Amino acid sequence: MNQMLGLDPVECAEHVFRNLDWRRCSALKADGKQLCAALVQAQIDYLHECGALDENGDTSEGEYDEDDAVEFLLDALLQAFPIPPECEALYCTLIDAFLPAMDDYLLAQGLMSL
Repeated sequence: MNQMLGLDPVECAEHVFRNLDWRRCSALKADGKQLCAALVQAQIDYLHECGALDENGDTSEGEYDEDDAVEFLLDALLQAFPIPPECEALYCTLIDAFLPAMDDYLLAQGLMSL
């Protein structure tokens, strides 16, 4: 399992769950804790894949692409929690709310800078 130095993925997922704007995807809130945990891990995995994190979980020279990240996160959610294709837009809405909530957590923890 990929890691990010200094990140507690459980704490991060809990923070994101508590601070995410669920109004836009309220149908997912019942499973929100599991979805947030899966998204945190998928984001870490994407950071490794794009080279933004090295094999030790430290920052690296890779380039983060938000469009690629969204696609990667959507694929991860669909693998872990399959839903009908007509409902995939709901996952995209969740991801759209998730990304800034995770960024806020990383900034607050000093794990990311602008």
